[in-house]
Amino acid sequence: MTRTPRGQAPDVGVPAHLAEHMTVAEQHDWIAGFLRRHPVSRRSALRRGSGVVAAMGLASAPWALTACASASQAPVSVVGRHLSFGDDPMRTMAMAGELTAPPQGAVVVDLGQNGSFGARLPVEVRRLVSQVPQADGSIRASDQYFVHALATGLQPGQSYDYRFRLADGTTTDTATFHTAPREPSGPWSFTAFADQGVDMVPPSGLSGFTNAYYKPDDTRRTMTPSTSMVDRIAGTRPAFHLLAGDICYADPSGEGQPVRSTGTSKSPTGFDSFDPTVWTTYFGLIERSAASTPWMFATGNHDMEALYDDNQKRGATHGYGGHAARLDLPRTGPSACPSVYSMRYGNVGVISVDANDLSMEIPTNAGYSGGSQVAWLRQTLGQWRTPNSGVDFVVAFFHHCAYATSSTHASDAGVRAAVAPLFDEFSVDLALQGHNHQYERSNPIRGGRSTTQAPDGGTVRPETDGTTYVCVGSGGRPRYSWQPGEVDRYRGNPAPQGDVNVVSYQAVGEDAKIPDAVDWSQARYLDYAYVTVDVVPPPGPGQTTTMTLRTITDTGTEIDRVTLERRAG
Repeated sequence: MTRTPRGQAPDVGVPAHLAEHMTVAEQHDWIAGFLRRHPVSRRSALRRGSGVVAAMGLASAPWALTACASASQAPVSVVGRHLSFGDDPMRTMAMAGELTAPPQGAVVVDLGQNGSFGARLPVEVRRLVSQVPQADGSIRASDQYFVHALATGLQPGQSYDYRFRLADGTTTDTATFHTAPREPSGPWSFTAFADQGVDMVPPSGLSGFTNAYYKPDDTRRTMTPSTSMVDRIAGTRPAFHLLAGDICYADPSGEGQPVRSTGTSKSPTGFDSFDPTVWTTYFGLIERSAASTPWMFATGNHDMEALYDDNQKRGATHGYGGHAARLDLPRTGPSACPSVYSMRYGNVGVISVDANDLSMEIPTNAGYSGGSQVAWLRQTLGQWRTPNSGVDFVVAFFHHCAYATSSTHASDAGVRAAVAPLFDEFSVDLALQGHNHQYERSNPIRGGRSTTQAPDGGTVRPETDGTTYVCVGSGGRPRYSWQPGEVDRYRGNPAPQGDVNVVSYQAVGEDAKIPDAVDWSQARYLDYAYVTVDVVPPPGPGQTTTMTLRTITDTGTEIDRVTLERRAG
């Protein structure tokens, strides 16, 4: 039985003919056994020089890997800062970054307001050692140090300044973040996309991990869509940003491309395609936004990393151990699911769903939660739909699509079966998805069918109309294609607009599909875009509140808009 289809999860060093029949936990067992038979120490890894990623020296962008010997002598600094809300967005904020070398003494965070730092927070250093077995019997290793601080007891609706301070007294630049208000007094916005990737070569020097494989006919884009959209989001300064999985592609292309461990474009046959240093490049890419705006992540199939699965009794079996070192996510979800959580900002409730647990197309992690995720999702939605919960709009974001059309993945039958009935029952307003590398917005859907037309500029009333499903896998990774005969459908399209009716499919296995009669594909754009969601709070109880979704390309052009409207509870 195929558990992990080739190219659909990071290739972390298990021979491909074995990996496709293994779960993430089983891949981890294989790797652990390999490492027991081929032990390597950090010292011996460092002796191997440029063929092994070890201590890193980071210069100005693009990042470059210096010789290991000189890198170990480089001054220590903090790069790639990124924020995340803690369990309560009104009162907590998590700050993180990466050290360029092992820490030389204690690291702290200075925290204050209005340019004055009145508090000092302890910093936890999380070391991430990556020892990836190669097909030739060697080990490729990296040693990374991520720093984390958690600010608690903050005041709602306030601005705070922070900076990391190293033992020698050097500091990062000061950055400013904002806590969520108790009740927003005016309009506010958040942004979202998925499937981002990186535009620069990572510190390892391996060139096969970037987004630079766009096709010649992909001409509407900027030169580097992933970078362009970060720039636009940084300029927008939203309250937060959502990324619906497939974050940086430490697996290069999803096609089983081997690691170029020689440092050139040519490599011995059979090397794996997992490079942990891509994360260093990624955090450097998003820092200009993420240092001041919380970036909230869901996990996709390219975020399953068997190398880091702790595989202990009652431990994780999903390959998310590396994310525990790199990321801070709210711990408000089921304990078995580290990337599943909920948060509230104003009158909007946001839920991160782990579609890897639900997918039929890519069953590597299917069922790992033992049903606890779906049970928790039902409970959380039920609480938010009780009177006086303070939540009017509910937004869910996840990776594999419940409703989408594409020649590559289309809709995942397992995800649809798990979440769509709950979204119908509890009147979820908006579902943000990824996986398919394009933009697509549905009409409101209930019971699997379109309930009404919602053209560009239209208004949807989710309480009666149903859920709007949006695929924003248009975050920068090179685009896919539509179904045969399917074409773009967006504002300003110079070609004839396509129809809302599309012949598509639901994926029920690696290569298994069932027909899907689509009557809901309202807007489509086969290139790169993100969404900005503008929320207007109600002026009072029982009055109208709106959430307007605007779709903006990497070139800055708005191509689609729809408004969701509710009566405040």
